Amino acid sequence: MILASDPLPRERVVSSYRSSGRSCSPVQREASKAKTQEGVQGARRTVCRLSDDLEIASAEPGIIWGLPFRNVTNRRNAGQALLENAECLRLLIENVREYAIFQLDPKGHIVSWNAGAERMKGYRAEEVLGKYIALFYDQKDAQDGKPERNLTLAAQGGECKDEGWRIRKDGSRFWASVLITALRDGNGDLRGFIKITRDVTDRRTREEILKEAKEELERHVQERAAALVQMNLELRQEITERKRIEGELRKSLVQLRALAARLQLVREEERALVAREMHDELGQACTAIKMDLASIGRKTNKTQAQLREKVHSTMELVDKMIFSVRRIASELRPRTLDDLGLTAALEWQAQEFENRTGIRCVVVLPQEQLALDSEHSTAIFRVFQESLTNVARHAKASQVEARLERQKEHLIFLVHDNGIGFDPEQTKQRRSLGLVGMQERALLLDGKLTIEGVLGSGTTVTLQIPLPREA
Repeated sequence: MILASDPLPRERVVSSYRSSGRSCSPVQREASKAKTQEGVQGARRTVCRLSDDLEIASAEPGIIWGLPFRNVTNRRNAGQALLENAECLRLLIENVREYAIFQLDPKGHIVSWNAGAERMKGYRAEEVLGKYIALFYDQKDAQDGKPERNLTLAAQGGECKDEGWRIRKDGSRFWASVLITALRDGNGDLRGFIKITRDVTDRRTREEILKEAKEELERHVQERAAALVQMNLELRQEITERKRIEGELRKSLVQLRALAARLQLVREEERALVAREMHDELGQACTAIKMDLASIGRKTNKTQAQLREKVHSTMELVDKMIFSVRRIASELRPRTLDDLGLTAALEWQAQEFENRTGIRCVVVLPQEQLALDSEHSTAIFRVFQESLTNVARHAKASQVEARLERQKEHLIFLVHDNGIGFDPEQTKQRRSLGLVGMQERALLLDGKLTIEGVLGSGTTVTLQIPLPREA
């Protein structure tokens, strides 16, 4: 409160205060905040605070001695706080050691220098203040105008980020990450720049190591990829060559099987022809010889006993010859197969085998009549013949069972003996020509032949061939 030299009417002061847009209740203020102070010339007066920025003093009712005033304590405190914050910021910047933080004027000359800049670049403040920032750039960048470009970019865009080599006082280099920020006042005028620099040499070294490792890895990958491409090309060529060879092999196999089929047919035809010639020509010749010998024998008298005995022994020899001729002819091509069909030929062959070896042979045939062509009938019969031959030679069996049956569109012919069996692996190694012949006969008819043997449990030969369409 400021005391006036002359008393002022109280109503005038209050009216002026209210006309300024403020409201108060002087009576209430006086009642609640009245206080007695010593005034001018020792007079006592009553002081009334109308608001935070107005007090009035009165020595007698209706007269005041005070004038309004404004409280600027908050403004003063705010200014003091700003000064303290600025001081803290200055101390913080000056003592930061991990970053070089310094200020430049608008032309790029150094106007401040912190401890981090001194530690990083090796210069003391008195050595660099007023110097141009090109001092820290290597000669090539300085000649290319890189410092000026960075300042121009910062002035135009507000900031500029850059990484590159910087030079210390001792001439050593370090890789720096730099941020230059333009400083402008309230009117937008450029007042200078703040430059923050960080030493990232270790990071760049790690990046270079990683880059070299990546390049080395990529080189190895490219070399490996090239090797794989070459290997793939060679493999493709090899596959192509193998396919060509396999195609030729398949073609050769088809030709060989066609040749085998032709040979089988020719052999069967030759056998049939030889058997027929033996049966007809040789049989007839033997019969004629026997008839002539019988005629000679009848013409001998009792005095020719020796001659009669010779004739008789010769006739017996001729009989044996006739029997052998018939047997050989039957083995070459049994007339039963051509005349009576497959079932009769199988029964005849089983009986012949049993008579010749003493091994019991049972044949189980289907009830219905099978109309098979000569090729199918011959194949089944030859498999049966070869199976019985193997039983007689190797099986040491006492019984053989053969079974012919029809299953849907296939014929199944099975021959089983109760002999000593065999090891299939040993058989594969030996590759018996008889077994190969049976398998080839099955393949020529689009069928398959399997041989299963267990040591001590006998052997089973199974032939499966598709039925001919007319069957």
